[in-house]
Amino acid sequence: MHDRVNHNNLEKIRTFIAVNLNPDIIKHLAYLKNNINIPESKIKWVEENNLHITIKFLGYITLEKIELIQLALKEIASQYNPFLITLSSHIGLFPNYKMPRIIWVGIKEGTKELEELYNSIEINMLKKGFPREEKIFSSHITIGRVKYIGDRTNFIQILKTIKVNNLSHEVCSIDLMESKLTPNGPVYNITAKFPLSKQ
Repeated sequence: MHDRVNHNNLEKIRTFIAVNLNPDIIKHLAYLKNNINIPESKIKWVEENNLHITIKFLGYITLEKIELIQLALKEIASQYNPFLITLSSHIGLFPNYKMPRIIWVGIKEGTKELEELYNSIEINMLKKGFPREEKIFSSHITIGRVKYIGDRTNFIQILKTIKVNNLSHEVCSIDLMESKLTPNGPVYNITAKFPLSKQ
């Protein structure tokens, strides 16, 4: 697997836009996933350092286009004030309980602000040639991906018993991320941070 590709002599980097989380939330989510024991199952848990809220996945883009995206994100971030988000109490599943594929923790407070940020970014990125997302935006943190479950009913019951602490985080920036694909899974690095700085 390669995290950077060359096409027509233009280097491309796998990129997405995200909100990163404070250490308390990361530590709590890591504790939760490390203590979820589901018999007869195979789940790929997200690495502690990779926990985040995805705003938009951009894919492989050139360094030249990254510069344009950075200018756009700087402009967008200057139109918003920092805001608070709070974790919801329960763990969720995408696409649904009958076909569990993604294990996630939702956002209870701050969803309206996240959606406004998302919409601004979607409109701006569309102008730069990035297609709109087909799915409706959902404020969530992916913590695991289901590969196999032997007993789905038992799996769901275990997840329903888990209580997530309603920890809060002040969103002060949107971050442009680089995703490096490795044999051991993706590694995410912050390319640039854009402070929310409405005057």
